[in-house]
Order: sequence, then C-alpha cells, then structure tokens
Amino acid sequence: MPILRFEGYSDDTFGEVEHSKDDYDNCASGRPIEYLVEHKESGLGLIVTGQHCPGNCGSWLIGVANHDPQLDDRDFPRWPMRIEALNYRNGFQPSLVIEAPDGVTIRCLQKDADD
Repeated sequence: MPILRFEGYSDDTFGEVEHSKDDYDNCASGRPIEYLVEHKESGLGLIVTGQHCPGNCGSWLIGVANHDPQLDDRDFPRWPMRIEALNYRNGFQPSLVIEAPDGVTIRCLQKDADD
C-alpha cells in the first residue's frame, strides 16, 4: 500500500513527494495545481488540489474531491487520509497523507494541459 504525501513548496510548487516524487511549478501564477489519483481496478479516484494562499496565510490550501467524470455517482474512496503539519524543509505547511491501494496512479492535470 503506497503512502502518498501531497505538499506545497514556496509559492509555486505543489505535488506528491513520497511515492511518485512528482511536482508541478506554476511559476507563482496563483492558479491551483490539480492531481488525479486513480485506482483503475476499483474505478475509484480523487482530485487533489493545491492552492497557494498569499496575504495573511502564506501557505498552501490542500483539498480533495471525488473523481466522477461521467457524473454517475461513484463512491468517494474510503482510503485513509489525514492532514499533517510539517515543520521541516518548507516551514510550517500542511501535508495531505493518503494511504492508497496498490496499483494507484498519479497524474498532474496541469502537465497534461501543457503537453
């Protein structure tokens, strides 16, 4: 069972740093960075979004949503997940930790759009 850890760094880079070690740099554009976390065998998936919040916050907002592209009421994955506070590398930032099933794939949707 892979452990996925989504984190932001500085004001422009967000990604999964534990399992795939994949991140995306949006050049401090302020636009959200989205990852599709998909388990094809079960048909379940999540969209993980990182949004840098400037001003009084100065850190990353991390959210999850159900991946249901056909709007057919797919179940929300019951994978264990939690938010942890980081106190290393990039200051006091949140980290989303997901205990995903074997065979899960991770893909940055903004990288797809750039191709």
